[in-house]
Amino acid sequence: MDLSFLLAIALLVGLFFWLKRFRGRGRSYRRTRSTAAPTKARSVRGATRRELLRLVGGNQDVAQRLVDQVQLRNPSHSEQWCWEKAIYDIQRDRRSS
Repeated sequence: MDLSFLLAIALLVGLFFWLKRFRGRGRSYRRTRSTAAPTKARSVRGATRRELLRLVGGNQDVAQRLVDQVQLRNPSHSEQWCWEKAIYDIQRDRRSS
């Protein structure tokens, strides 16, 4: 076999493992966050959850921070309401800019 071919394979294998490790770092944070409040996430309808995630480009950490901020300002409201309010806030802000 040609040396450049072996080098290309080694590079691809190394890239694969590097990407796998890089993605694993973000997931470990999400796991610890989701286990902290498992009942909260279940009380939100799937469509609402998907809509907010779509609006923030799939970034679960950003979505959760937005909901947490709404909950801090409105502690008497339900989890579902807080998710809907975060969606409303994003849509309102995008319309005004």
